[in-house]
Amino acid sequence: MGKILVGEVMSNNPLMMEKDVILFDAIKISVNKGASAIIVTDKDIPVGIVTDRDIITKVVYRALNPFEIKLEDIMTKPIITIRKDDPLEKAAMIINKKKIRKLPVIDDGKIVGLLSENNIVKISPYLLLIAEKEESNESKKEIDEDIYYTGICEGCGKFSYELKYKNGMFLCPDCIKDY
Repeated sequence: MGKILVGEVMSNNPLMMEKDVILFDAIKISVNKGASAIIVTDKDIPVGIVTDRDIITKVVYRALNPFEIKLEDIMTKPIITIRKDDPLEKAAMIINKKKIRKLPVIDDGKIVGLLSENNIVKISPYLLLIAEKEESNESKKEIDEDIYYTGICEGCGKFSYELKYKNGMFLCPDCIKDY
C-alpha cells in the first residue's frame, strides 16, 4: 500500500466568504452547508480562516455580538496550507506542530479543499499520535520549513499561496532568496 495523499482524504469545495460578511450571516450559511470553517477572502483572494473554534473563543466566550462583528475581525491569518499531493503524514505533523484543526488544501494556485483532524482520524486513527511522537523525537528538525502560508508577501507585497516564514517575515518564493 502506497502513501495516502491529502487530496484523497480532504473535503472538497471549502466554504469561502468575503471579509466584510457579518458573522451572524456567515454562521447561518455555514450551518446550512454543514461547514465548520470559512476561508475568508478579500476580492476573491484568501486572506484568513474562521473556524468554529474561533467563533467560540473569540466571540461567544467574550460575549460579543455576532451581529456587529465581521469575519475579518476574528479571522486567523495568514492561512497555513498544504498541497493536495502532499502525504497525509505531513499534514498530521503540521496540525500537531501548529495546534490547528483545519488545514486548507491548495492545488494549481487555488484553495481546492479542506483537511481536518477528523478527516485524518477516519483514515488512520493513530496518525496524529505518531506525528506527535515523531515531532518530539525530531525536535531539532524544523517542520516550519515545510509549511506554506497563504497571504501577502512582506518582501514584494504580492499575493502568494506559497509564503514561507523566514527571518520574522512571510516571503514568497521570489523574495525568500533575498532575505
